[in-house]
Amino acid sequence: MTEKAVWDDAHLKKLIDILREEVSNGNRPLGHLSKKGWKNVLEKWEARTGKKYPKDKFKNKWDAIKNEYVWFMELKNEATGLGWNDAKGTVDCSKEWWDEHLVRCQERTKKKCNHLKFKKHGPKHLEDLHVIFQNVHVTRASASCAGDISSDESSDDNAVLLEKP
Repeated sequence: MTEKAVWDDAHLKKLIDILREEVSNGNRPLGHLSKKGWKNVLEKWEARTGKKYPKDKFKNKWDAIKNEYVWFMELKNEATGLGWNDAKGTVDCSKEWWDEHLVRCQERTKKKCNHLKFKKHGPKHLEDLHVIFQNVHVTRASASCAGDISSDESSDDNAVLLEKP
């Protein structure tokens, strides 16, 4: 039987440190870790914690923290023009703005707004998450992946290359 993964603050920080190392070492070429990156994660995790988890435990946690990061960046993008609270690491806005935002968000998604969890504090280890997920998160406002041509760099010549013959 596989050991249950423990993701308390100390273990989460260790995982984030390992993921950041792998991204910094070039083992996230297309938005997700390469086979070598995942192999290194498993080896480093066992060396640093003495625990051995299968890859799917780490992949599930990667997906969960990426989702939280995307949700937070969506909130931050929607809250452009509002203040920023350094102490809380989140947007600084009135109760009225939050109330209106949560209603709009719920109407749009037809479920509870994912941004609510960031009302009082942004995600932990935000600077590390920026490194891990930079250029690979998708929001309604934008989408990018390493190697993409930005809309500022595209031209009619590039568009022709995408057309079918």
